Amino acid sequence: MDKIINFLIGTKNFLIKTLIGLKDFAVATSVFVASWWRGIIFALLLILFLYYPIGAFLVNNIDRNTDYNFAPPENHLQSQSVEIMSYIIDREVNQKTWTPNLPFFFPSAILDNMPNFQLGMFDALSDFSYSFRNAFPPDSEMKSISEFLSYNGKIWMFSPENKITPISSANKMYRDGRKKLKAFNQSLADNKEVFNKRPADLAFILKRAGENIAKSIDELEEHINEEKNSYTDTKSDDVFFYNQGKLYAYYLLLNAVGQDYKDLIVANNLYTRWAIITKSLADASNIAPLYIRDASLNSIVAPNHLNYLALYALKADNNIQKTIRKLETATGTIVNDY
Repeated sequence: MDKIINFLIGTKNFLIKTLIGLKDFAVATSVFVASWWRGIIFALLLILFLYYPIGAFLVNNIDRNTDYNFAPPENHLQSQSVEIMSYIIDREVNQKTWTPNLPFFFPSAILDNMPNFQLGMFDALSDFSYSFRNAFPPDSEMKSISEFLSYNGKIWMFSPENKITPISSANKMYRDGRKKLKAFNQSLADNKEVFNKRPADLAFILKRAGENIAKSIDELEEHINEEKNSYTDTKSDDVFFYNQGKLYAYYLLLNAVGQDYKDLIVANNLYTRWAIITKSLADASNIAPLYIRDASLNSIVAPNHLNYLALYALKADNNIQKTIRKLETATGTIVNDY
């Protein structure tokens, strides 16, 4: 009996101490929260140090993988280029978070490298879809598809002009474009669309790609010249990732074009040149430093990653121009804009 009484007394004392401790904690917490400005500061600190950094870390995913081994389409009438365009949209919009259009209350809003990389990829995708549509009749569905892929990637829910008019988001437009791409490739398989694989069309695709890559070279060189001696350059990473995203997308797209036009490339003895183009774009894509530097070109202690990127872009563009001239010689025509 004495043991039971002692146990009950001990339990009572434990509960009393626990309740007193909880009361003291509640009082201390209420005193702190009662001061509204301290509560606000606490909430802001919580957001600053947890919500944004952790959320951004989980979302951030810059994929430069050049080891893809894409299987050819099941039907030989289908286009590998159409398949890769569809793949790029699926990867960047469906499988990952499309970050360039997200407003400030999303944690990914603090990211800048991934949004620029994605925008660069869709710069190439949009331009490529415009040039690729010329391999098909004027009334082909590829024309409307290219319009979907040219949509402003920064639009979330509202018009960029007045900020209050609801409009379609970039995500929706790109997903709709992907659906049309999948349907278009099926139309090719069903012989409802005709894929003209003419030398002039291939040359035009390369001409547009070369012009867009040349824009990257100019942008990189301009930034290097303006900021190479700056100690407060905060835009080097933006310029780098935007243009690397563009070059990486062209790596994927031109690999696919090489499969679509394989017979034409081999017949004109362009295989080696084509391999150099894609290898240069792969080398540009594989530059992955922990921190982007735009140091002086004479520096012996710091690299200039923008210059490296421009070098590979220039190598790709030079070989693109040589390939175009070879195709022009073979066809006896000069490639102009359509």
